[in-house]
Amino acid sequence: MKIPLGPLFMAFLEVGFVAFGGGGTAQIYQAIVLRRGWMSEKEFLEATALCRVLPGPVFANLAAHMGARLGGALGGLLAFLGVLLPGASLMLLLSLAYFRWGLLPGAAAQDALSGVAAGAVGLILATAMRQLPAALDSLKAVGLALLVFVTYGLLHWSLLLVLLLAVPLGMGLYWRESHVR
Repeated sequence: MKIPLGPLFMAFLEVGFVAFGGGGTAQIYQAIVLRRGWMSEKEFLEATALCRVLPGPVFANLAAHMGARLGGALGGLLAFLGVLLPGASLMLLLSLAYFRWGLLPGAAAQDALSGVAAGAVGLILATAMRQLPAALDSLKAVGLALLVFVTYGLLHWSLLLVLLLAVPLGMGLYWRESHVR
């Protein structure tokens, strides 16, 4: 589906204004899948999985990938800029204020940011719960998820080692399905 560049940029700019911390991916999900219906649950999960194994920040990778998928190369660039401009502008302004007036965040600002962090965790959990049925739709998906949970979450293996194990295994498990589509 080809989305006009104006609405595409505005959607990702809106995400850039409201996304904090790890909640960015959840905000993209809300904006692109739930509110606008530009992508299905399955397409979003596949794009997110791809962007999680690529180097760099998942949030920016996901915006660029989805923007390119929905609006071509220029759409990818506009989506990338849309999610990054608000946060980058705010950081620039705060840095200028710090260097001009020497203002340091006080306890109130740190407490507010702790609240934002808690809200981001809640948003991520809510999104994960909503995506669970689409992501774990087969026994092999549940098994792969459990393997990653145990090796990374419980046994504390390095992420690189878990990816080196899980990615080829997942590709092998789903290879036939990907060629049937």
